Amino acid sequence: MNGGVGDVLTQVLPLFGVILLAWGGGKWVPWAPKLISGVLVYALIPLLVIDKVLRADPAELAVIPPMMFCVAALMALPAHWLSRRHDEDFDPQLLSASFSFFNVAFFGMPVASALFGEAAVSTIICAFVGTALYGDTIGYYRVARTKEGRAKAASKALRIPLFYAFVVAVTLKVSGVQSPEAVRAPADLLSTLVSVLGMAVIGFNLAKVRSGETNGRLLARILAVRQVSAIVLVAAALAIEALFVGVLGQREQVLVGLIALFPIAANVSLFASLLGTREKEAATLVALSSVVALALVTAAIGLLGLIGVQG
Repeated sequence: MNGGVGDVLTQVLPLFGVILLAWGGGKWVPWAPKLISGVLVYALIPLLVIDKVLRADPAELAVIPPMMFCVAALMALPAHWLSRRHDEDFDPQLLSASFSFFNVAFFGMPVASALFGEAAVSTIICAFVGTALYGDTIGYYRVARTKEGRAKAASKALRIPLFYAFVVAVTLKVSGVQSPEAVRAPADLLSTLVSVLGMAVIGFNLAKVRSGETNGRLLARILAVRQVSAIVLVAAALAIEALFVGVLGQREQVLVGLIALFPIAANVSLFASLLGTREKEAATLVALSSVVALALVTAAIGLLGLIGVQG
């Protein structure tokens, strides 16, 4: 690895500062979460995906997205098991989204960059595409149908542009088109901007939460079950890939493995903002999982450094 715990903290801790700043100023700009969410979902994230897919290794692109799509889909199973025990305490669809959505883009990009350099960001984007293809289609539909009904939710899910951006990017890559070198610096800036804005939405929504509105014991149980499930499923996916495909190198295995420790995606909070539903629950769960993930990821990176993992 090029970097260690210190490099990761240097990249990630400022994002937690963004959450705190947005939380402090959230009451002054109640319109901000929905506006920023729309800009991210419908403009910035699709542009980022196109650029990073064009830079990605073709073998990674063929293996990592479907692998992570399957992981995200299977995470709905432990979520369903837990929701049957707490369906009156926590919205089942939001719970399912919280299990299946990993903060691969906003949290993962700075981690990958700190560990292995900017080249590793494409690997993370491949994983993001896989989880987001599930989350922005099936996952979005499941969250939206609670408020808007099945037909309208399906219609809105089909209008989310990430899937179409991915298809365009793969088509261009297969056609031999490469991302121009002139856009590398703006694309790197876009990566940072996406991370900052995504974390800001968490903070803005967190500002709406008041003391006593959350069940700490339930949230802890949700995070514990989600964490164990993610570790098991990601480990199983990597083992299957190593046994039957064997495309991923050690660096890619480390990055994909770390995703099991990543927090709940800010997309849960983004979609809650766009839909105007359960924003407080979403923001609280995402924020708590981000703090837990920071501790777990730094511990894992420290362990990897001790055993001498190479990138």
